[in-house]
Amino acid sequence: MRTTRPGPERPPTPGEVLRDWQRGACNWLQNAARSAERLQQSALQESANAVQRLQQHHYHRHARVSRHAAFASLSGSLPVTYQSQSSANKLHFSGKGMNCIIGDLADSSISSDPHKGQAAAGKPAGEEQERILVSEIEVKGVDGPLKDAAEKVLTMKPNFSYTLQEVEDEVAHVFELGWFAKCQPNAEDTRDGVKLTIEVEANNQLKGVTAEGANVLPARVIEDAFQNQYDKTLNYTDFKGAIQKLDKWYADRGIFGQVTHVEMDNEVAKVTVAEMVVGRMNLQYQDKKTGDIRDEGATKPEVIMRQLCTRSGQVYSMQQARRDIDAVYSMGLFDDVKFLPQPSEDSSLENPTVDLTLQVKERKNGGLSAGCGISAQGHAEGAMPGFIGSCSYSQRNLFGLNQKLTAALEAGQSDSTFRISHTDPWVRGDPHRTSRTISLQSAKTSGNLIHAKAQDEGSGPPTQTTGPEGNVKVARLMGAVEYGRPLAQGWNGTLGINFQRANCLDDHSQPMTKNYAYLNLECMSEWMTGWMHGSLHGCMVEWVGRWVEQALPVHHSWLNFNRLRLRAERSIPLALSQQLQAYLCAKGGMIIGDLPPYEAFPIGGTSSVRGYSEGGVGSGRSYVAGTAELHFPLVAPLGGTLLFDYGSDLDSGASVLGDPAGVRGKPGSGWGYGAGIRIDSPVGPLRLEYAWNKEGRSRVHLGIGAHG
Repeated sequence: MRTTRPGPERPPTPGEVLRDWQRGACNWLQNAARSAERLQQSALQESANAVQRLQQHHYHRHARVSRHAAFASLSGSLPVTYQSQSSANKLHFSGKGMNCIIGDLADSSISSDPHKGQAAAGKPAGEEQERILVSEIEVKGVDGPLKDAAEKVLTMKPNFSYTLQEVEDEVAHVFELGWFAKCQPNAEDTRDGVKLTIEVEANNQLKGVTAEGANVLPARVIEDAFQNQYDKTLNYTDFKGAIQKLDKWYADRGIFGQVTHVEMDNEVAKVTVAEMVVGRMNLQYQDKKTGDIRDEGATKPEVIMRQLCTRSGQVYSMQQARRDIDAVYSMGLFDDVKFLPQPSEDSSLENPTVDLTLQVKERKNGGLSAGCGISAQGHAEGAMPGFIGSCSYSQRNLFGLNQKLTAALEAGQSDSTFRISHTDPWVRGDPHRTSRTISLQSAKTSGNLIHAKAQDEGSGPPTQTTGPEGNVKVARLMGAVEYGRPLAQGWNGTLGINFQRANCLDDHSQPMTKNYAYLNLECMSEWMTGWMHGSLHGCMVEWVGRWVEQALPVHHSWLNFNRLRLRAERSIPLALSQQLQAYLCAKGGMIIGDLPPYEAFPIGGTSSVRGYSEGGVGSGRSYVAGTAELHFPLVAPLGGTLLFDYGSDLDSGASVLGDPAGVRGKPGSGWGYGAGIRIDSPVGPLRLEYAWNKEGRSRVHLGIGAHG
């Protein structure tokens, strides 16, 4: 607003113009007192507005910003409550409780000035603010780097006119540096204009940090977050970043915890952390048909709850909850498993607690089944598989204890198997989660992979007659007990004992002592016991498996040998879409001690070296084999494959009793290459492949599984 004084109609002198302009500056300073809250709102964009006192005296505008408002900005996006305190050595902020999937634990409010939102300086909305000449700008209260930092962010220049809002923004820029506990603008009338002085007060140094309520937050994480700020002037922005690191540690691990309060006293910051603790844990059964909730089901509650690692009194972790859900779902008894969290009755902002309800939907867990399939070894000499039929009875939740009972019969063109087994996945609640499987099996399998003529000899497959010219079958009667235990995440180990009796039969199930080459087979009519075997199975992209079996000579006439097998495989994406992949697999094995010929390693065929018949490469005491495949998409659901296989008996074929591979003229080593298609069917991946071996002969292979 511009004023003039009465007088004769003459042009005003320069002095009169200056005095009139200074009166306008005085009115501007009076309006600035009413707009001090807008200054604080700009300085603290993420916090509630707080203006402690507005002062006006003889052309001076005084806006005090408390240290508590500064610390309110440290809470990030959390609503805050703060108040003015007279002591400059104490400051605090408090944050809202955890707002997560269980809902707000408590309502939090924001205190604000009752005059918030009033028009600044009494100006009507939409009216342009007056511009006042600022003759000088000065920062007082600090020296050195802090003063340089404050002056560096100033954009106003002397001898230019500025509005009230522009001055407020300038002061906000200085305060937002985070180095100052107080940022107070003052204006002084001079003959050249208004001198703007920004008085600042530096923060104290940070000497240490203590944490309260951090039960799972490691002290190392706290130390790493603040170590670069010790013995330095406290910077609110850096301190806020350190607080955010602590909150991020909780978020990254799925743990419901956060910093809710910070109070500083005697240059030591006291950080208060709220961690959500699990209260009561309940179990509910949901009816599959009606959806009704029941307290009892087919599975005993203790069998389900023992799968959970989450316990009452622990800090609630989302990641652990997911692992618990996977563990319950892996029991194979439920169609759906989920946690329903609810705030506890005694939950508070300072001590949040949550009650967890595990809800399961049970499925049918037993019955009869029948089916048919294919076996890659159905024909002893051919690459085309034989068909097999099967029927079985299974019960996966025997007595409500998650114990499994299975009886199965499979019969094919050359093989037949009857097996009955009982599995207890958790023996008597053992703390190591030890499982036990007891099985009894009677099987007849083809021995032609080793004892019949090689199809690649050119004389054709052996004739299907009895006597020495017929096929060879290996009959086995086996009983086994196995114990398994998790060793580490993604790894399991098993240890068991197997009792086996094996002998050779002809096509009429009569014992044989000579094969078609009139080689002695009597050594196979022996008893074996104590197949102790351990295995490690890793559920990783890079998969490694090791199997060790030991035959124990409990009787002097029983076999004594050790079998070791290794396998490693890996799939390597070659494109961003991961539809183009390379697959690599290497495997090998060796047998030390007594070796019956039917236990030798057969090499060649659909699951070994394609381009050869089953066992067409050889059979040995030791072997190595490798596979390289390139998978690429075709028309969905078909995929294409380029393949290369190699296998060798490592010159161990002659060490097998009777040298069955050498007598049949098998090469002992070979490689094959070819192409094929894959299809994802309801029964699993199916493969149709055409391959050539190193002799130039070609074969068609049909197999089950994604890889050869």
